[in-house]
Formats: sequence, structure tokens, C-alpha cells
Amino acid sequence: MSAPAPFRARFDALVAALRAHPQVEIYQAIVNPPASEEAIRAAEATIGCAIPADLREFYRGQDGVFLEWGLRGRDYRRTAPFEHPDYGQPPGCINLLSVADAISPAWQADFHVNEIDGEHQKLLFGAALDPAPTVGAVCVDNFSKYNHGDLVLGPDPVMVVSTDHGADMDSSDWCSFSTYLELTFAIHGLNRYSYGLGIGWSRAPRRVDAWSDRPTLDELLMRVAANED
Repeated sequence: MSAPAPFRARFDALVAALRAHPQVEIYQAIVNPPASEEAIRAAEATIGCAIPADLREFYRGQDGVFLEWGLRGRDYRRTAPFEHPDYGQPPGCINLLSVADAISPAWQADFHVNEIDGEHQKLLFGAALDPAPTVGAVCVDNFSKYNHGDLVLGPDPVMVVSTDHGADMDSSDWCSFSTYLELTFAIHGLNRYSYGLGIGWSRAPRRVDAWSDRPTLDELLMRVAANED
């Protein structure tokens, strides 16, 4: 199996596909320049641990990515790039924050992500961590007022999609950052909880090692329109 194309090439192809669709309007698409090694190391120092290799590779290519799109002719409350989305936002949003903004203890200190306890760690990593990390989780992809893509820190850091503004981190499957990006591309930046890792309370959460569900853009737009009508 061949390796996926670099992030920027895949992102540009995603934007092009959205722009070409008559039902879609793109509001903004931004890719920041790469993060420096010094910025990456400084961010890691603030949380007291290293970030996973695939996330580090992402930041070496671009220090933050923002995309927001909606159905043409609809009225949405648009998001300022790399800021907090609000209720009534467009359905499509990728808000991958800069390394300094994402990899920070502020997310936990300000209650934007729930504290990770031993039961979480046992589920995600096989055992409660001893000693427990100073920072349990950070927000990497602040794509929704109600949900965001969070990196849970540990021996093999994983992404979950929290809900209830980060208070509920129990009703999401989990995956690597690379798989999280696969999901994001597959659903064209739609809500990663509703269209991806969120399970509600239907079953116990589990690890997702690959993302295979790839609906067409037309199929996704039909679901978006049904939810908005």
C-alpha cells in the first residue's frame, strides 16, 4: 500500500473539489507556513512531553490549517480563522491550530478539555499512568462550538473527538493523528463527531486503526441539507 500524498497536496485537492461543486461555497482556506523546530520543542516543553511523530511531521509542513465551507445560499455564523467557532457555524470546518496554540496546558487549565483520569488511561493505553502526566489532553482541531479533536497524552498519544464542549471524552472512538486526518479528508471537513468517531452511548469506544468509509461529496451534502432543513 502506497503512502498517502503530503498533507498540502491532499488539502489543495479537497479545496478544489469543494470549489468545483455548485452547492458549496468556501469562505476561507488558509495554510500557515511550517513551524520551526524551536517552536515545536517549546510547545512540547509547556506540556512536559513529546508529541507523536505524525503530528510533529504535520507541523513541520504547516503550522496550522483553516478551512470553512457551507451550502450556497445559507446563512451561517462564520468562524474567524484559528478562533473558537460559535453556534450556527457552517457545516464544514477544519481548524487545525498552530503548535503553540494547540500544544498548551491552557486547554485543560481553562476547562476546554476534560481532565483525563486513570480509567481513561486504562482504556486508551492499557493501564493507568504512574506518574500521571501534568497535562492530560490538548485541543488540536477546534472545529466546532460543541465538539473538537483532542490529543490525549500518554505513551502512545491518541485523538478523540470530545463533545459537550470537551466535558465528555468518553463517547468517542480513538485513533492516531494520521487516521484522524484520513477521517477529516474522507468527510470533507464535516463534524468529526457526527460523521466520524462519535458513538454517543451506543457501545463502548474502541481504537480505529484505519478509516475506510469514504462517502461521495454528493452523499455528504444530502445529509447536510437534511440536517439543516
